Amino acid sequence: MIQITDLTKNYGKNCILDKINLNLNFGQVYCLLGKNGAGKTTLINLMLDLILPDQGRITLFGKDHNTLDHLDKRKLGVIIENLALIEEISGFDFLMLVGKIYEMPAETLMKRIKDLFSYFFEEESDLKKNISRYSTGMKKKIAFCAAVIHAPNILIMDEPFSGLDPMVANQMAQFIKKYQREDRLVLISSHDLTYVEKVATHIGVLNDKKLMFNASLQEFTENGEKELDSALLKILKPNETELSKMDWI
Repeated sequence: MIQITDLTKNYGKNCILDKINLNLNFGQVYCLLGKNGAGKTTLINLMLDLILPDQGRITLFGKDHNTLDHLDKRKLGVIIENLALIEEISGFDFLMLVGKIYEMPAETLMKRIKDLFSYFFEEESDLKKNISRYSTGMKKKIAFCAAVIHAPNILIMDEPFSGLDPMVANQMAQFIKKYQREDRLVLISSHDLTYVEKVATHIGVLNDKKLMFNASLQEFTENGEKELDSALLKILKPNETELSKMDWI
């Protein structure tokens, strides 16, 4: 699980997150929503110890997030904003490298590479292409494969559906739904409400430095009476300037 207590992050005089409190539990697919600049990526980077908080505490598996040993880190899978791929090597070699870093048995690793490529890629030849030759969507797919190949207990993904065509995004959503188990936690930051609705069990909404909503999907949609987008807009309260006043349109 992940526990966040009074987490605050400032960039200079600009406060991005102000005393965030959040408990994430195994069995959940927790989707973090919010406008651009609301702090979703910052929150994920803080969890991963990529940046330092100004205040507060984060624990993963009951330990401070900056004290995890290599056995704890084997239980994590991550897709970050820049994907962190090695583009000079092939997709196959990259997944082999990731599997060896996690000390996966050779037979298990080969089977999972085959399974993931069969599911996500149309051409077997894509295995041998350098990642630098991949499209944006293919790079996102190989990053996803690398994040899940060792079957982590905590899977953290920043905008996993962006850059994907509808067919592949749906494939990823179906994979996430199957991946959900009582001993796993999936955290997703996303703007794509279509696929959030397919996978989420719980929703969090960041706005104006605060966690404005934190509950189940059913509570967010008022037991299905509200569409996901209307429920989100109710919290974010966008500019309500009437289009009818724009007489030049």
